[in-house]
Amino acid sequence: MKRILILLLLTVPLFADDLSDEFATADSLAKWSRFETAEGWPDMAKRVAVDDGKLVVEPWTSGWYAEFHAPFLFREVSGAFDVTARVRVRGKKSDLPDEPWSLAGLMVREARPNSAKTWEPRAENWLFLTTGIAFETGKPVFETKTTVNSRSNLKLAPARSGWIELRIVRSGPNFTLMSRYDGEEWQTRETFFRSDLPRTLQVGVNAYTGWNSAQDLQNDPQKFNTTILKDRRADAILEVDWIRFAKPAEPQGAIRR
Repeated sequence: MKRILILLLLTVPLFADDLSDEFATADSLAKWSRFETAEGWPDMAKRVAVDDGKLVVEPWTSGWYAEFHAPFLFREVSGAFDVTARVRVRGKKSDLPDEPWSLAGLMVREARPNSAKTWEPRAENWLFLTTGIAFETGKPVFETKTTVNSRSNLKLAPARSGWIELRIVRSGPNFTLMSRYDGEEWQTRETFFRSDLPRTLQVGVNAYTGWNSAQDLQNDPQKFNTTILKDRRADAILEVDWIRFAKPAEPQGAIRR
């Protein structure tokens, strides 16, 4: 009986305190999977570190759009979840990025077995809530985006600079994306119905910058995804104060196994 109990405990998915991270020490990085390592792509992050109690991610020129990739750190989560992160997205020398399409935030993604050598198009499935700069510098925004078989649809809404909490709740096939500034109430930014997504997903933080400076590669996602664009314009730094997971009630039979 004791052996059976141990085996059962080993097969229970990590959750709550096991997934949450206050980034108190550099050892926190070992808990997180890196997208490029997990699926065999080049590393598009100039810097990923835990510094002064915060996770810091600085991307090279990159973009999460359609078939295109960017930095992403994640944990695997099964079933319903409620994830919240306190984040700030800034430029290298200012409170806001100074390069169009420089954003970062929370992302939920279906894993792909492909790598750079076996890549096939039209198979990216994910959604996210980010904040930063879109097509117009000096005007911070929220970006909500859902991608189905590598076709992306996005919406932009006005935001403010500084620290903010971003939140995604999965309940059955519904994903509710929310935000709140310190001392304010939660605001729903978007709800996506994604019955196509499997029970186990990658959940974590992403960051991307400088999409406009890679126009020569925007019709060639495989080349874009296999090239580290250090020579292009990039200006985004994501700081994550903490990320916390909770387990909401899960509707029976509502999530694809």
